[in-house]
Amino acid sequence: MQAKRDPVDVAASIRRSIALSPRVSRKVRCHTLRDLFGFQTWSTQRRKTIDKILADQNITVQPAVSEAGPDDWLVLSLPDLPPPRDDHPEPRPSPEWFEHLMSVPMHSESDVEMHFASPLFHGLGYDDEQEAAGFRFDTFAGVQFRVAEADLLYFADERQSLTDGVPLVLVEVKDTDQKPDAGTGQAKGYAFWVKPAYYVITNGNVIIVYNYQGGAVPDVKVLEIKRSELRERFDDLYRVLNLKAAAAARIAKLEKLTSHPPTSQIPD
Repeated sequence: MQAKRDPVDVAASIRRSIALSPRVSRKVRCHTLRDLFGFQTWSTQRRKTIDKILADQNITVQPAVSEAGPDDWLVLSLPDLPPPRDDHPEPRPSPEWFEHLMSVPMHSESDVEMHFASPLFHGLGYDDEQEAAGFRFDTFAGVQFRVAEADLLYFADERQSLTDGVPLVLVEVKDTDQKPDAGTGQAKGYAFWVKPAYYVITNGNVIIVYNYQGGAVPDVKVLEIKRSELRERFDDLYRVLNLKAAAAARIAKLEKLTSHPPTSQIPD
């Protein structure tokens, strides 16, 4: 008879395995993870309990155990996430601003960019000098060179350059009839070259925010907000993406990814 396993001990063992792996991440089937914890079957409560135990070990699971099917692949990693902040917008956008963003009609990708994404980031504290629309940059696939174009890229100040500027948030915009995560692969690919703190994908109806992990481990989805929830969840978005929070997250990341700290400072 198999001895009962302590889930906390199992999670700690998984954490050590991840920490010692070359990519600081592991990929397992959901049913394999179930077996590691000694369960013959998953229940809803068991799934939620394992999600919490793994989170207590600072292990990120994508997708969450509670959302995965038995044969789905799970990516377990030890991401480097900034500490929680308690920033609040001052002043908070007006009720009229929220009403407009939550009801403005959008029929194309250009509508989403012009009438939703750009006004949203202005509401988060970025101004025209920090917003680069249609930002072009060089990429390589092996020896093949091409110029890519990010829909929106927000910088720490007026220096809209990857050479001497500080890119904070990359935004990939999609049409309203596309799935909310349709631009995830493209945004992730762009982030590899741009090195922002976060990248955002939106189709105007949903806003998805990823913390960029520098390519060492899988990027982490930190927020997913529906447009209809914008009024009540705006502070959640602001705490992550406001200028000072995003700049602090990027500086801390670069300090760990490079042998010397960057010269850029957090904006006043």
